Amino acid sequence: MPEPIYVLVVFVLRFLDVLSLAMLLRAILGWFFVDGEGKLMRFLYTLTEPVVLPFRKLFHKLNWFQDMPIDMAFTFSWLFLYAVELVISLMY
Repeated sequence: MPEPIYVLVVFVLRFLDVLSLAMLLRAILGWFFVDGEGKLMRFLYTLTEPVVLPFRKLFHKLNWFQDMPIDMAFTFSWLFLYAVELVISLMY
């Protein structure tokens, strides 16, 4: 694999790792900090909400998972990130 493509693939994979970690932190800290209070929670929301928001809008539009106690949009977005990371790592 050419050097620039390798660097790009590694960068994207590391970015997805950081984003997945941020989502995990957001989920865990969300149990303790209500309504996004604190600078860390605002930062995590700012970082992760662009990934979660399309799923949230889609599920709201289709009226899916509206009465679930678990935020399924968040769960699906985390699974989507994992699948993208898996596909990229299998390709290279």
